[in-house]
This record gives sequence, C-alpha cells and structure tokens, in this order.
Amino acid sequence: MARFVLRRLGFIIVVSLGIVFFSFFGMRMASNSTSSSPSYDPIPPARYAVQETVRYMRNLSHGDLGTMLIRRGRRGIQTAVGDIIADTYPKSMGLLLIALFVAAAIGLPIGVSAAVHQRSALSLGTMTLTLLGVSLPSFSVAALLQIAEIYWYRSFGFRLVPVGGFGWDAHLVIPTLVLAARPLAYLARIAYMAFSEILDQDYIRTAHSKGLYQSRVMQDHAYPNAAVPILTGLGVSLRFSLGSLPVVEYFLGWPGIGAALLDAIRNRQDVGVAGMALVLGVTFMLINLLLDVLYRYVDPRLKEQAI
Repeated sequence: MARFVLRRLGFIIVVSLGIVFFSFFGMRMASNSTSSSPSYDPIPPARYAVQETVRYMRNLSHGDLGTMLIRRGRRGIQTAVGDIIADTYPKSMGLLLIALFVAAAIGLPIGVSAAVHQRSALSLGTMTLTLLGVSLPSFSVAALLQIAEIYWYRSFGFRLVPVGGFGWDAHLVIPTLVLAARPLAYLARIAYMAFSEILDQDYIRTAHSKGLYQSRVMQDHAYPNAAVPILTGLGVSLRFSLGSLPVVEYFLGWPGIGAALLDAIRNRQDVGVAGMALVLGVTFMLINLLLDVLYRYVDPRLKEQAI
C-alpha cells in the first residue's frame, strides 16, 4: 500500500508541473491571439511557459505563490495569490462538499429503489429524468432556477431563496442544487446499473430462498458488492462538480476559487491562473488518491493488483 501511495504522489507531482506549464502556455497563447500591435514579438509560448514554470516552482518551494492584480473599479491592487486562495478555497470546498452530500443522499436511494422495482413505471420515469439531469448544462439549471424564483416573487410578493450572492444560509440553496444536479443524476444511474446487476446474481436468489428479509439481503450482500462502482461514481461526480464550479460561482455570484480563476483569466493574471488551477488540480488528484486507497479496503482483490 505504501508503494502504491508513493507512486501516486509521484504522479501527482508530475501532473502538477503539467498544470502549471499549460496554465502559462495557455495564457501566453491567449495574449498572442489578441495582440493587435504589428511590432509585437513575444517570446514563443513554449519557451515562455518553461521559463515561467521553472520560476514559479522555485518560488513555490519557498512558499511564495506570487501576486496578481485585483481590480477595484478603475484601480488595481496587487494581492498575494496565497491570500486570495485562502479566502476563496474554503467557500468553494464547502459548497462542493454540501452539493456532493446532497447528490449522494438523494441520488443513491433513487437508483437503488429503481433497481429493486425494475420494469416498473417508477423505474422507467426515474431513469429518464436522470438522463435529462446528466445532459443538462449547469448554467441552464442555474438560469431555470433563477427564473423560477423571479416568477415566484412576482406572483406571491416574497422570495423563497436568494438568486445570488454568498452566505451559509438560504444563499446555499440554488448553488447547491445547480452543482448537485448532474452528480445526483449520475449517481442514481450508477446505483441503478450496479444494483440491477447484483440483484440478478445467484447468491442474491440463494439468500432470498433462505427466507432472509429484503433489507437483510441488501445490507449483507448487495451493498458491499456495490461499494466499488459507487465510489467510482463519486469520483466522476467530483469531476462534474469541479468542472462546473467556476461557471456556477461566476453565474450565481458565489465568491469562490472558481470565480476568482475566471477573473484571473479575464484580467490575464498568469501567476494567479497557475496558482488557482494548481490548487484545484491537486485537490482533485488527492481526492482520487483517497478513493483509490478506499477501493483496496472495500475490495481486497485490488490490494495485490499492480498499478
């Protein structure tokens, strides 16, 4: 297990270097494509990215994430990227964890129920709705929820929840629903497919033939065997949520690291883009590492498997 974890940590370091390199490379390419000066002769993007990556990693080894320009009206303030991340990262991760919890708490029972009642109208309707949920873009869900709230306010004269802004109260409702929509639908489909296959196995029929209650069969036989695909579904759901996070935060006025990253890209703050992209990338990879370790405890057959 220790060797496996060390290999994955080495992989994380290599990918982190790639994230920083392509952040600088992409920002230089964007700057070149929008430059209108005929005498503009920039350093080639690849060379620039290598130089900036080396400089960035050298500074990072001393705990320096650099500074970036934050615009306040017509003025700009140089702010430490580390301070921006320290302020925005907890807001994003809090929202992300709440959304994933909601998605798992609702999506998994829906998928299990649909699998237990296969070939019923409930199962067919549930799976159709989950297909729609997986396909619908996050910004469309956000717009629909905001429009619904506006219509409610116009019809009844009071609002149910705020349509934007930050707060660990009712402000959480719409961002959580938007971020949880695709993971919820995906987890429901994963649970449905996993349990549909498991409930058709011979050992499940044998357990029923022994007179065991459905709840006991599910607890002792079905749930343990479905743990690996469900953990995989959680990992994919995390990818959905992280991919949607910047758009959701920017669209709904949630001041998290995703919105800060989009601001840095718009204002061409290369160091800020590299730092925030690195933090998001490392977060995703560390969570995937944790899931990979959990796989090996859930399914002992994976412990001896070469990676």
